[in-house]
Amino acid sequence: MRIAVIATYTHPTRLRIKEPSIMQSSVPELIAGLCPEHAEVEVFNEKEVDIPLDRHWDLVFFSYLHSYYEHTKVLSTLFRQRGMTTVAGGRHATHFPDDVALYFDAVITGEPESNVPALIADFEKGQLQKRYERPSLGPTAIQPYRYELIDFTNNKVRLPGIEASRGCPFRCNFCVLTGHERYRYRPVAQVIDEIQTRMRWNPNYLGLMKDAFIFLDNNLGGSPKYLRELCEALIPLKKTWGCALTFNVLKDASLVNLMAKAGCRYVYTGLESLNPESIKAMNKGQNTLSEVDAVIRRTFSAGILLSFGLIVGSDGDTNEYLEKIPEYLADLQYFSVTFLGIVSPYPETPFFRELQAEDRLLPGTVSRDYDGYTLCHRPKNLHPSEVVDHFHRLCAQLGSLPNIARHYWSKLTLSNLPRYKQTILFAGPEILSIRNPLKNPARRYIAGMDALEDWDTKQMAALGLQPQRIT
Repeated sequence: MRIAVIATYTHPTRLRIKEPSIMQSSVPELIAGLCPEHAEVEVFNEKEVDIPLDRHWDLVFFSYLHSYYEHTKVLSTLFRQRGMTTVAGGRHATHFPDDVALYFDAVITGEPESNVPALIADFEKGQLQKRYERPSLGPTAIQPYRYELIDFTNNKVRLPGIEASRGCPFRCNFCVLTGHERYRYRPVAQVIDEIQTRMRWNPNYLGLMKDAFIFLDNNLGGSPKYLRELCEALIPLKKTWGCALTFNVLKDASLVNLMAKAGCRYVYTGLESLNPESIKAMNKGQNTLSEVDAVIRRTFSAGILLSFGLIVGSDGDTNEYLEKIPEYLADLQYFSVTFLGIVSPYPETPFFRELQAEDRLLPGTVSRDYDGYTLCHRPKNLHPSEVVDHFHRLCAQLGSLPNIARHYWSKLTLSNLPRYKQTILFAGPEILSIRNPLKNPARRYIAGMDALEDWDTKQMAALGLQPQRIT
């Protein structure tokens, strides 16, 4: 039996652009690890390579985000026409199973560990069901990824990834996890064993990235007690790693120092905004902005690069605040922003339900618009065009070469820990990538005003497909 596992991708510009980077979707390697030994499995990450349309597989699993849905159902339809069986899974498929079932042979609405093996067994018996929603088997059921299937020649800066936990204990109103996924974590011994015995390392750049990996967790610090136990176990491994966690974890100086001792050199945290009113509107109370500067300085001094994501278009945002963001960042000397987006009201979130009740969703919105770079609603204090203007200006400013130069100059000498300086240098391209969404001058960045990708538009017309309307 031949199986393909495909992570689809569409670029924020709506042009056909690849975007190799350090962190990539590891869902293909996760699903591959759940396939039977007798299956011939191939994995594809469309962010790195094109999907071959002239190949044949018996079974094709698709992993995708909301904004990739139109593109993914085009691929599924093309494959089904050639006799292949296709399967969709993920948060979009879980929230819209009836719509998804129109374009895929089966839909997984539960966690993969309990559903993928059951689906494959049914397929081999000729008894495939339309929907698989078996309950979770718990974090101990998470299987080792098929790391040997990662092709580091397609993305020379990619790092292998691993899950230690799933979910998040917080309830931010714009987050797709809120109300849908509780926080839980794997036994530390299980995580350590996977790193020691299963993980494969990036051999590029003369071995500079060897023994380095990332945690794929939404919030590795969801349980500070668990994070301490994990770090203690990581110390003897002498590996270098990065993770994402919530800002509140970094307020504990002893925990930050332990993370650094355990090999942590990079932390991403979604601070989202420097405006207290916007933070309040997001129900993101774990971010206390008065402590930001002290926490940033302490984290860098410990030998960890701390990077942030910022979003514009929140209900607390005003023209005055958005104009002053560069000034605020200048006051925070060591601040590093590696992501800038537009707040997105994903359909399964409290934020979406709030906007829907207030009739503030923009007309003509389709699933493609929920990409984190397109305004899908009317903010309380801003006209949609004002949000886009600020987004354009900030992308150009924060992703500028002078800003990268300031990043290097201010941070390279803050720590002498092994691989700290290397991490600072590798962050430069991540900062520069903030400008990537602006590469298509025709983009409007307002829902209902941007066409789909040319290839998808032509294929959908030929196949009789329509975009999924979400209002």
